Amino acid sequence: MTSSPLDDFVGQIAELRPLPAAAMRVLRIAEGQRFSAHELAQAIGADQVLTAKLLRLANSAYYGFARQIITVRDAVVLLGFRAVRRAALASSVIDALPGSVNLNYEQMWRYSVTVGMLAEVLARAHGRHQDEAFTAGILHNIGRLALDQHRPQALASARRLAQERSISLWEAERIELGFTDAQLGAGLVLHWNFPDELVDAVRYQELDVSALPDLDSLPAFVLRARLFARARGVSDGLEPVQATIPSGEWLMQPISGFLNRAGGMEGIEERVRAFVDAAIGQP
Repeated sequence: MTSSPLDDFVGQIAELRPLPAAAMRVLRIAEGQRFSAHELAQAIGADQVLTAKLLRLANSAYYGFARQIITVRDAVVLLGFRAVRRAALASSVIDALPGSVNLNYEQMWRYSVTVGMLAEVLARAHGRHQDEAFTAGILHNIGRLALDQHRPQALASARRLAQERSISLWEAERIELGFTDAQLGAGLVLHWNFPDELVDAVRYQELDVSALPDLDSLPAFVLRARLFARARGVSDGLEPVQATIPSGEWLMQPISGFLNRAGGMEGIEERVRAFVDAAIGQP
């Protein structure tokens, strides 16, 4: 069977930027397995770079933990399995695609982490996908960064075309490349063996929320979080922010209550800065 240009491109990127072996082991460890916390600590501890990044993040203002955390085992015990697993995966994904050309690297990751934290607010409010929502937000824009690194001229051309024709960047990418950065990101995440629901959250970001069959699905949480972030002026630097009033759902219970527990948008922005500063810094 002949592979498509998209499949070939995904393979090239994955070969150049494979997800670290430690991250693949972390991905396979699911909560609820016997000795999963011990296995998680072992998997992370086997990678010195990942260990250093995780400990820096664990001791950052993102968690605001009073006691200093000096080992991965301490992090798992004090912060919890979920928090450590998602932080390790997020740090690994950020490391897999360092730097950029058209994008401001730090701005892009601040945007992605913001979407992840807002998606997590929705997940907690609805009691669904609480383990995956933050990771889905981190992953959702990964194809755009990969495209920027490996086809920067094509992305720049698509951006100009989008502006000239007043069309979406995704429409312009289809014209220039034959596929979108969302499709590229989904292919890359699938190649890295992330669960199907996370792949869908990356792939379906092109759609309107109304086009999704389940408004409480993981892709819907990411889309709703994206819209809210952009309405609040947060952008990856390529798509213009939407000068609109945020959806009223964020002012209503139970979502407003969980947003307030997270410190409101101001508190989220502070934690995003702490997370990104710790995750993209050198160990």
